Amino acid sequence: MKRRQFLQRSAEALAASLAVSAWVEQLQHGARAGGQPGRVLVLLELRGGNDGLNTVIPFRDPRYQQARPSLAIDDGPALDADLILHPALAPLLPIWKARRLAFALGVGWEQPTRSHFKAIDQWATGTTSGSGPGWLAAALDRRGSRGPLVALGPTGSAALEGGRALAIQMAPAQLQGRLPARVDPAQAGNHALLRRMLALEANGRRELLRLRQALRPPPEGLQLPRGGLGPQVALALQLIGSGAAPPVIQMAQGGYDTHAGQGSRHGKVLAELASALAGFERGLKLLPGRPEVCLLATSEFGRRLRENESNGTDHGSASIALLLGDGVPHPFLGTYPDLERLDGRGDLIAGLAPQKLYEKLLHL
Repeated sequence: MKRRQFLQRSAEALAASLAVSAWVEQLQHGARAGGQPGRVLVLLELRGGNDGLNTVIPFRDPRYQQARPSLAIDDGPALDADLILHPALAPLLPIWKARRLAFALGVGWEQPTRSHFKAIDQWATGTTSGSGPGWLAAALDRRGSRGPLVALGPTGSAALEGGRALAIQMAPAQLQGRLPARVDPAQAGNHALLRRMLALEANGRRELLRLRQALRPPPEGLQLPRGGLGPQVALALQLIGSGAAPPVIQMAQGGYDTHAGQGSRHGKVLAELASALAGFERGLKLLPGRPEVCLLATSEFGRRLRENESNGTDHGSASIALLLGDGVPHPFLGTYPDLERLDGRGDLIAGLAPQKLYEKLLHL
């Protein structure tokens, strides 16, 4: 790697860590006046590249209508005179009106990529290079926190990994299932790497046991979708209401790579998302003495302006992020991309960098 590239990537990693370090201090230690517990960040990853244009929709723009003859949507819950929500997101409108829901518009990277892997790495590290530790792991390290960072998604999240703070995977099945067998790091003898691995496994097992013992039943009467996201939301609410909430909880939902048949496929995953988030909001209201909570939902990139020949959309650039919870900056962050001003590939030009979105969390 050239020296200039090395310095650039090092500066990016440092900037990303600094941007969230003060906010993470609030997460870990920032009790409010009156003895209330600190904040909890819930990171929700919408995997596949969510089509922001058909999530928060510029339905009055003729360029949108012309570019999407079969996929354009012109009727849905109104956010303002020019923007509507996808109809499947209607359950979120009461949360929006209560000023507990906000949308970040035109979110994307200065050097956009159409690669899932590269874009996921960028979001995970908070850098354009996509290299380094996860942005949340690095920030917790700077505060000297042991975590834990708890991943509920089926494959975890790189945003939580690569640091000294403990990151653990906690699947809903582990609530009743047997924990991994107890291990003793001393069994590794003089093998330093093996000893380190066994120590991590022992710490993870101990933390899983502590969290599991602290869990309370989920709020009664809570209705959540049956898909993969519903059980994650239920477990997140149990952790938040346990009195021992971790500072960071991660969830994930797939199904957003809508290259073909987008009309029905996108509506289905958005309906699951809306049901899960509405249930999450109802659950928060039913948790006495809970910490302050902010949920951030992001996707690796958006889709192209023009639909393809398979009634879908291909990988694009700028998209939409969602913030839900306490003190969110309602109604919007950023501005909607100009559909007439596209980049050389015909993609939307982002106006809000993910690093800036992370910085905004400092002020919530």
